[in-house]
This record gives sequence, C-alpha cells and structure tokens, in this order.
Amino acid sequence: MEIKDSHVPKGFTAITSEQMYRIENNGETVCSMNKILMMENAGSRVADFLISEFGNDITTKSIVAICGKGNNGGDAMVAIRHLQGYMFSMIDIGPNSSLTVILLCNPTDLKTTEAKSNWDIIERMKSINTLVYNQDNINEIEKKIEESHIILDGILGTGIKGKMREPYSMVIECINKNKGKAFIVAIDFPSGTDPDTGLLAEKSVMADVTITFHRLKSGHSIGSKSPGRLIVDKIGIPYEAERGVIQE
Repeated sequence: MEIKDSHVPKGFTAITSEQMYRIENNGETVCSMNKILMMENAGSRVADFLISEFGNDITTKSIVAICGKGNNGGDAMVAIRHLQGYMFSMIDIGPNSSLTVILLCNPTDLKTTEAKSNWDIIERMKSINTLVYNQDNINEIEKKIEESHIILDGILGTGIKGKMREPYSMVIECINKNKGKAFIVAIDFPSGTDPDTGLLAEKSVMADVTITFHRLKSGHSIGSKSPGRLIVDKIGIPYEAERGVIQE
C-alpha cells in the first residue's frame, strides 16, 4: 500500500522500532512464523515492486544492493535473488551480471542467522557479483554504485548513534551523488534516518522510494523528506503477533 496523505488505514498506523521488534519476536515465538520467512517475504516485496515499476526494462538495469550487518541488508539480498530469478527467466544473464551485492562488513559480522543464511545463498549464485568491503576495493565499490541504475539501500537499520562511521559515510555520500541518475530504494528506512524520530544524521540516504514492512514506523509519519514515496507492505506476520504490543 502506498501512503500518499495523512489518512492511514487501520492496520497500517505507525509504531516504534521497539514495537516492531516485539511483534517480530511474537511472530516467531507465539505464532511459529520464523523470522527467515519474514525476511523472505520482505525481500520478495521489494523485488515485486521493482518489476512492477520497470516492467521488462528491469532486465536492462544495473542493480546494486548495498548491505550492512543487519536484517535490512538480508532483505536486500533476498530482493536481488528474486530479481535474478525473474531476469534469468527473461534473458541469459551470463558471467557479466548486472546484479551486484556489496557487503559493508565481514560476513562473520552479520548480526543474525537470517542475514547469514541469505549471504551464504548469494555467495553460491555465480550470476550475482559480490563485493565485500575492505580498504583495497573502495574505488571499485564507488565505481559500481556510480554505474548503477537502481540502488537498494540495506545499509543501516534502526539509525546511528553519534558520528557516522566509515564505510557508511562514504557509501551514503556516493549514493546521494547518484540521485537523479539512479533510482534509489530504501528498505524499511533510509540509512541515516532515525525510524522513531525522523531526524537525519549528518549523512542520510535521500531515497526515491522507501518500502517498509507490516506497519509504518513513527519516523515515517513525522514528515522527514528522506523516504521519498512511501510504501507499506504486509509480509505475512499474523495479527495475533500484535497482541500485548498494540492496542487499536
């Protein structure tokens, strides 16, 4: 559902990041919906949006997913995998793939089993390029971002505390330099924007579209300009998971 004005339907009203965390945990512990299913559904919604937005032209686009340590990075990996499956059915991708995953941490530093599982899958997909950040490939990463037509922002999840560290600062600056040339999709929240207050860090991704999941987050409804178009997608989390967390 695309949110265009102040009218937000029941079931899509804003919640805090802490409430979303509790809902996801309830989904797993109370309803037996594993979080990897939530990640799978979230990433597939992002891929479906891009296919709907670009149609068959998606096969001509260079797409880069930029992933941090958290689950929105895992969502971006799932999205690229679904896009690969769609594009491979349309064209022969071959060794010179237009799909790239950039991981801004050592794979061992990924925070969740869900993100690690999806990285393991990506590494086995030879039709997807992978770059793991280190001091020696900064120029290669910058060039890959600059040459992209579509950028998936899966860098930061719940915001940052204090000064923006590298490589996040460098990468966010590179993404924003590409605005107007590339189509920038933020997953859940633009990196550098606080999901609860909407406040921007010193550097924040300026997205064309933000796709968030289950419900709006508080920062979306405060009026930050960073999200661009705002889309809320349900990802199969049972309503029962909200019990004790949200009262409407």
